[in-house]
Amino acid sequence: MNGQGLAGIGSAGTDTSTLVTDAVVDRVAELLRSAVGLRAEPTLRARMRRCIRDEIADNGTDAESYLRALTAGSALRQSLLNRITVQETAFFRHPEHFALLEREILPATRRPLSIWSAGCANGQEAYSLAMLLEEQRITGSIIATDISTSALARTDAARYSTREVSGLTTARVDRHLSAVGDGWEVTQALRNRVSTMHHNLIDPVPSRVRSCQIVFCRNVLIYFSPEHARIFLDRVAQAMPAAWLFLGSSETIWAIGDRYETVRFGDTYAYRPLAGPGIPPPAPRSPAVPPPVAPPGPRRVAPAPTNRDEAAMIAGLARSGQTELDAGHNAAAVVLFRKWAYLAPQDSLAHLHLGLALEAAADPAAAHRAFSAARRALDLADPAEVEHAIDGYSIAELHKLLDAKQQEPTR
Repeated sequence: MNGQGLAGIGSAGTDTSTLVTDAVVDRVAELLRSAVGLRAEPTLRARMRRCIRDEIADNGTDAESYLRALTAGSALRQSLLNRITVQETAFFRHPEHFALLEREILPATRRPLSIWSAGCANGQEAYSLAMLLEEQRITGSIIATDISTSALARTDAARYSTREVSGLTTARVDRHLSAVGDGWEVTQALRNRVSTMHHNLIDPVPSRVRSCQIVFCRNVLIYFSPEHARIFLDRVAQAMPAAWLFLGSSETIWAIGDRYETVRFGDTYAYRPLAGPGIPPPAPRSPAVPPPVAPPGPRRVAPAPTNRDEAAMIAGLARSGQTELDAGHNAAAVVLFRKWAYLAPQDSLAHLHLGLALEAAADPAAAHRAFSAARRALDLADPAEVEHAIDGYSIAELHKLLDAKQQEPTR
């Protein structure tokens, strides 16, 4: 499910949207949150509504009967998951990750090598990794998992349209693909390297993948609730204490918990668990927002507070706001982060935290204004001070996140 995103997939048949009330959407959203960790933020509800509508129409039932049938393990629940999760990805997506993998990590990793493609979508990521191993003549394999059975079926079929292979060079197409009808099929040599498995990422780490030295889980956690993203990351750290972890470019700005260290290679990042076997993990922070920043005077993004009392107040607001947000007290977090932004109007992180809290509080219009303020403050800030404040992450990552947030619907 790379990304394990949401799609507004609507049928062209009769409009049955009147059957899908807010109460129905609420019940399905809660079911999917508890079952697969899906974070049904306000901007995604319209898409979810269309998917529910189409499922009800396709099954010729009414909303209440449909809800009763969405039991754990039912074919209807899997069908809904297949429809809601969109498998939009590409070969060698985020090429900087593959370059880092080839240059820094593969040469130092023991053989045979194994990689977990967690949330594999239609398989392009898994086969990109297989291509890299094949080209480097490295003995190894890829385990591709996803919550969507239709995505796994496509991965097993290993057939792609001309549009879907556009990310490959001509040399790679010639070496790794064969023309089949009006599309392309991955060669048997690569298919032999890739195996698939149905897996819900909020379930325990499967025994089959625990020996993998590398985990690709990119553009997946952005759709998880904070608690479920934390569960997944903690389980990976516990079960795979020596594995390298790759996240999507938007996810790298998050605090992924005190279980990991950030390893920077130029402008690209990878992560490794800090806690080894037998070492109790520290209390993790929520991955939903960047970590609260306690401004230490001259290293602050905004001008330094005029006195220690003000600095302490700002630091306390940041910490308290984060605590309230982690606990799901979104309105309280908004109040605290708004005070932070008022006291430090030139601090881009104050506005970013406020925007994320407003987003969680279902106020997309106000969130958009806060993200815009964060972007303006970021443009005026000293880049070196910003990168220090965000704990070594690239300022380009923060630009990407804010740009993406400003493009989201405000209704």
